[in-house]
Amino acid sequence: MRKKELFIAIILFTFNSTIAQAEATKNKQAELDKSCEDARQIALKPRKDDIFHECLTKFKKSKSVCQQEADIYNGNRIKGAPMFYELPECEKAFQFRKESTNQ
Repeated sequence: MRKKELFIAIILFTFNSTIAQAEATKNKQAELDKSCEDARQIALKPRKDDIFHECLTKFKKSKSVCQQEADIYNGNRIKGAPMFYELPECEKAFQFRKESTNQ
């Protein structure tokens, strides 16, 4: 009976360690993804400002509508990759995801 209890304890310890590691990896990935998105938003700010001003002057829409259009712009391009994923913060997040997936 003692061997059985020891075996169960080892299995539970291993299982808990695996869960803790998975949670730590998930949290680290979320942190890196947020850093990436924060850096992208800083890089997108000039383009968002242009969208806002063009909306006001060229399309004569209200400030609230123009602000909403500028706020939702996320750098997507037709037939191209979204902008600014080549920033160091994003490269770091992608590399971590790649390494975490390959383990």
